[in-house]
Amino acid sequence: MKTIMIISGIIILFMSLFTGCPGQDDFPVVKGDYLGQKPPGDTPEVFAPGIISTEATEGASSFSNDGCFYFFARARSAQEGIFIMEQKNGIWSKPRLAPFSAGQYDWDFMLAPDGKTVLVASGRPISEGAPPLKDHQIWVSERTDGIWSNPQLLPFPVNSGQHDSYPSLTEDGTLYFFSRRDGGSGHGDIYRSRKMNDRYPEIENLREPVNTVHHEVDPYIAPDESYLIFCSDKLGGFGNEDFYISYRKNDGSWTIPVNMGDKVNSPHQEYIPYVTPDGKYFFFTSDKSGNRDIYWMDAKIIEELKPGELK
Repeated sequence: MKTIMIISGIIILFMSLFTGCPGQDDFPVVKGDYLGQKPPGDTPEVFAPGIISTEATEGASSFSNDGCFYFFARARSAQEGIFIMEQKNGIWSKPRLAPFSAGQYDWDFMLAPDGKTVLVASGRPISEGAPPLKDHQIWVSERTDGIWSNPQLLPFPVNSGQHDSYPSLTEDGTLYFFSRRDGGSGHGDIYRSRKMNDRYPEIENLREPVNTVHHEVDPYIAPDESYLIFCSDKLGGFGNEDFYISYRKNDGSWTIPVNMGDKVNSPHQEYIPYVTPDGKYFFFTSDKSGNRDIYWMDAKIIEELKPGELK
């Protein structure tokens, strides 16, 4: 009898190794483009409720240009950091921590137009055994033969040692980001750096009309550099932080930023803008529901707000 009980215990233990922890096997079958979600219209909708947007806090997100990978940031949950989902044979995998993520130290990030470069704003320690950084700095990881490289810290002048975050790249590798470094117009300013010989040797403050004495952050630059969406708490908005859009003129200067209106903005905080690689959908994060969730909507508003002389 004792032998039978021992054998039964071993069998139960063996089975538990394959069944996993509670809650790991209840992830739904997710199929199709954009995680099988019904495309939104002109009104922002919560993206993939219960799958991506949850009771935790969700932030930045990016789809790969082939639509086979989706990345998103999550905090205030049992596991924090940047997560990855992969689509194989039309079915999406469960979210797992991305290979390049350092967990709780990561938040803002952006997948580049080439689909194989990711820029991460992180407070991770610079080396093993070192303390976490006081402010976020910008790191880069590249995917080669399906493997993401160990993220490398971009050198000065991109990283200042003060808060440098929300990096966004154009097709030619030009880097946009915001920083709270000394010498800016306000509490946060948007900067640009042209890539030269695989380096970023100089940075440029965009100045007016983009930057003001207020708080300009979270720049999303179009892959062709034709428009810039960013957040600002300047006067005249709808809430805490609103989205504004500015268009690049033929001479390289920027149009006066326009508030994207009450279809997008609310009395609450809107931030972390992103446009899908196919240009169809505008993603962002908002706390207007009382929880920070990812929203999406038709991106045609970008063309609708463009000045007539640029159409």
